[in-house]
Amino acid sequence: MSNRKRQSLLVPLGVGFVMASSASLQGALGMSVAVMVALTLSAAAFSALERMLPAGGKLPVFLLLVTGFVSLLQMLAEAHFPEVTGALGVHLAALSVSLVPYCAQAENQEPMAKPTVKAALSAGLLFALLMVVCGVIREVLGSAAIFGASISFLQDYRISALSGVFGGYLVLSIVLAVMKKLTGKTRKEGARQ
Repeated sequence: MSNRKRQSLLVPLGVGFVMASSASLQGALGMSVAVMVALTLSAAAFSALERMLPAGGKLPVFLLLVTGFVSLLQMLAEAHFPEVTGALGVHLAALSVSLVPYCAQAENQEPMAKPTVKAALSAGLLFALLMVVCGVIREVLGSAAIFGASISFLQDYRISALSGVFGGYLVLSIVLAVMKKLTGKTRKEGARQ
């Protein structure tokens, strides 16, 4: 799966979660781990079952696998990491719905783009990078803190709007624009080749 295709998966995967879960670095890391584990376990289970499934039944099975693993992750997080579950709130439960574009895009691509463990890890790592960068920017500049610890010299300069919904979308759009500039070709470059 090309870098450009993986980045296109990050947009539907990340918009709601980055906006909601990246106000703190702890929330960003928690959601990153949840996404990576859910994608990887679902892809591994799907790969094991794929040959036994009829063509029309693959997407529903993948969705059931994702939903099952997300539910398992939510129960484990509630039992062992209640502070992370509190920070992520309902967004952890909504993860299975947000992975639908990943499932559907993988189903509609060429055979090599099926949900493999390698593709899931790659998408999960890119999502984690996006979440952590947005989490650091929003927590440091929006709350003048890092991992909840106050940064005293930034208290007078914090931009509290970055901690809210608007700040999530603003930081996400800037980070995605920088990622596109650093990794993508422009339309002119693509047309010349």
